[in-house]
Amino acid sequence: MNHTFEDKFAIIRESFKAGGADFLDVSGSLRVDFKSGHEVYIYGETYDNAITARFETKENDPEKRRQEAEKLREVIVREIVFADISQFQEAQSFNKRFVYKARVDIDESVFFHETIVIGDSKTDHSDFFVVQEEEQERLSDLFEPETQETDALSVVEKAVAQLETVDAKMLRQSLDMMNLKRSSNVRIALNRIFRSAADAEELKLAIQSEASKLTSQNDLEDLRIIKTIHTDGFLEPVISLLHEEVFAKQSGS
Repeated sequence: MNHTFEDKFAIIRESFKAGGADFLDVSGSLRVDFKSGHEVYIYGETYDNAITARFETKENDPEKRRQEAEKLREVIVREIVFADISQFQEAQSFNKRFVYKARVDIDESVFFHETIVIGDSKTDHSDFFVVQEEEQERLSDLFEPETQETDALSVVEKAVAQLETVDAKMLRQSLDMMNLKRSSNVRIALNRIFRSAADAEELKLAIQSEASKLTSQNDLEDLRIIKTIHTDGFLEPVISLLHEEVFAKQSGS
């Protein structure tokens, strides 16, 4: 039996709950804050159902970056002892920031009548996370998609109300704080949506239009990251709606 991304992600989430790192769980993505000062994002890749760990560094020296990546991987391995985590590889660089990614694979055998000890040897081993066959239905229920029938319009109306309080300068400052490059397609899309926020219907159409243009892996990653880290503020409803529309198109393509 092949288990879903949600099943595997549930185990990763429980591992960090039992460990020493602080984390934020938002819409199927984790931002893990380690004591070393690193922030690692763990999320699913839509195109192949894989789980990716991602971090950024401003270190210019390639050798120091390599050492940094190795040490961070060792920390994550201790947190998720039953996962196979690849070496971090440099994925891209921009604005003097270097992005590294690693793949996180969960052994299928952990789902079958096994007791998984969460944490490393320093963790209190009285904390267990048991995933057995009878638990699969419960896990599936936890990740049933929420109905959007009655809430969709109210979310759009909330987004319009939020944007009515904002001017172009506030928008630019907020986008700068998200570390979105001026050339980022996601940033361009948010600017266009902002200019089309006259009413709920126009905003909805603008989001649908811009979502159809965000197709590259860089676009999807930028959108996924800002959805994870931008959990409040006037752009949160728009980001959520755009994220939902983009990934709905991806899953349907």
